[in-house]
Amino acid sequence: MNPNDFQVHDIADFPLVRLMPEGLPEGYAVQWEAELEALIGQPEPFVMVVAALRGEHREAHEDRKRRSLWMKRNRDTLARRCRGMVAVEPDTGKRMIMQTQSAALAGLFKVPLRIVATTEEADRLARAFLGGADDG
Repeated sequence: MNPNDFQVHDIADFPLVRLMPEGLPEGYAVQWEAELEALIGQPEPFVMVVAALRGEHREAHEDRKRRSLWMKRNRDTLARRCRGMVAVEPDTGKRMIMQTQSAALAGLFKVPLRIVATTEEADRLARAFLGGADDG
């Protein structure tokens, strides 16, 4: 995989794949989908780490719909490649809400999904999902 082909995800620390949802332009889901296709099409397991949002972020309805449909169509393949998803949410109240929502999503998409308070905690958990992968 060529890191230059990735605009939505940061694969510089692969097998940790980072998503920075802040600042994604409307219509980004087309590129998001192409990048996920590349990630699930390669043999190595990976973990998604989603950065915390600073402030309010409203995702366009069409982007959210496209991502959801892709996840439903590809959930089995995604589950074979993606060992887990970890999102960062420093706000305790928001984190509790997200943890409740994530329980249903994890079952639907067959990928463990956890919400943590810090980037450091996210990285530790991501590496644990990978089976203790070396910090490298």
